[in-house]
Amino acid sequence: MQVWERLLDEYDITVGFATVHRYMSDDPFKNPDTLTRHPERTAGNFLAVTRQTFQGDVFKHYRALLTTVQRDPAQHGLDGTFATNTAFILGLDAGTSWNMLTGFQEWLVVRLGRGHDLTWPVLVRHLSPSGWTHPLTSHTDTEAVTTLYLLLREYFDQREQADGLATIFKDYQSWLTTQAWYQFEAPQANQIT
Repeated sequence: MQVWERLLDEYDITVGFATVHRYMSDDPFKNPDTLTRHPERTAGNFLAVTRQTFQGDVFKHYRALLTTVQRDPAQHGLDGTFATNTAFILGLDAGTSWNMLTGFQEWLVVRLGRGHDLTWPVLVRHLSPSGWTHPLTSHTDTEAVTTLYLLLREYFDQREQADGLATIFKDYQSWLTTQAWYQFEAPQANQIT
């Protein structure tokens, strides 16, 4: 059975335009897009008050789907390039109402140590063994695709941890506060007119 068929059967997911779409559901156990409130935690910290749940089984299926896409991109209508793999993954993310990759860009920024203003596909290319190259050669394109899937596996490992998403954003916030450009200084009283 194809991975996408299991997604269809087990999680009410539909396939269209080479992306996997997730229907919204009122049932919080079926809906990975649900924000779960934790009133016992302190107010004022959004990450402590809310935690985005994304069922582990759904991550397992996305891992399996992405593994088959990486192994045989043509089976999924892709030519195997970084551009088409990125488009496919963006489609998967869109199908989850942008929840599958929530925090991925921030996780990559912390890993790279720069690039808060870059999108995740650009950050992945910076993290590939050859670093940023433009335009992509056949070799660097292959490296970028391999790096993309490696980083996604590591990111999913982090997300599946008990407060994984909160940890990602806490690490990103910690990184931000170490940046000189992020420091806010109050203007001198005589500078305000």
